[in-house]
Amino acid sequence: MSCCSGGYCKFKFEEGPPLVDNSVTNLNAVYQFLPYGTILEEGELVRIWMESGQSKTVTLAEKIPLVFTAIGPEAKLGQAVLPWQLIALDSGIDYEDLMDWEHHPLYNPEETSVLLKFHHPIVVKPSLKMWFLKLLYTLRTL
Repeated sequence: MSCCSGGYCKFKFEEGPPLVDNSVTNLNAVYQFLPYGTILEEGELVRIWMESGQSKTVTLAEKIPLVFTAIGPEAKLGQAVLPWQLIALDSGIDYEDLMDWEHHPLYNPEETSVLLKFHHPIVVKPSLKMWFLKLLYTLRTL
């Protein structure tokens, strides 16, 4: 996998949970459109990744199968309205291509497209007080 023509940005992912099939545009992505489905399951720990080689571990909250109608993609199970502009932005796909995926050259009617929704773990940023107490504890244990 090379993200540039010069080949100077080759990278390897570290060991860990499985990677999602396609890259996302940022590590805070909540949704990802996968045109050819995935074997990942809901509740599984997965890693989303960017073309730069950065990755982040998240939980796969929902795996929503999609059907394509005349007005655009819809959840197969009749879920609420989905934020398609955010999905296109997070997935790195042009909004018009996503809404008209049924007529896209890469569309495969044999495969079920899915939408993944991620749950990001809460990361506690240390406050000044926490940092100070840690420093005092370090000094005390010297």
